[in-house]
Amino acid sequence: MGSKTVAWSILIMGISLATVIILWAWIGYLGPTYSREVLITQQQILRQHYHLPPRPVITDPTLLLTPPSLRYIKNNAANITAASAGGKDVSIVPGAAALAGKAFSPNLINVKLGNSVTWTDKDTTASHTVTSGTGYNDPNKGKEFDSGLSALLTFGKTFSHTFNTAEEIPYFCQIHPTMVGKVVVS
Repeated sequence: MGSKTVAWSILIMGISLATVIILWAWIGYLGPTYSREVLITQQQILRQHYHLPPRPVITDPTLLLTPPSLRYIKNNAANITAASAGGKDVSIVPGAAALAGKAFSPNLINVKLGNSVTWTDKDTTASHTVTSGTGYNDPNKGKEFDSGLSALLTFGKTFSHTFNTAEEIPYFCQIHPTMVGKVVVS
């Protein structure tokens, strides 16, 4: 390589760098920017698209001081204690979002009156809920139990419910409504 080629390369790189600096100073940024308002709008669109409830407004000062990942640990510890006293366990299996009727193991669970069921999220790829009912259009959706959007959002989290009425209760995931199961209380 000759010295002229090296000189031209350095000159072109310098001009390119100067152009980038001028554009950055003139426009203010290079590439996309995400403002708080854009992110909030995107979250609202996704919540509407997936039929999720609006983002809850937290006003409890002690809850605001707790990191989001630790806010509901106390509730889960109480649920685990309740479940260990005569309860049954259901796993949300890995890849559950695509497994429909096989997403919960066991899919059909029999429990005695007064006992509890504990659902454990063992899926590392998606967040889930456990909600009584047959789907979004069910007028009784969530009346018996509903884990909400915080209890099972990460791997290893649990949700428990104690059954006090003898009945058959279908349930589903609000995020992935094809995920279905049933609890038979006798």
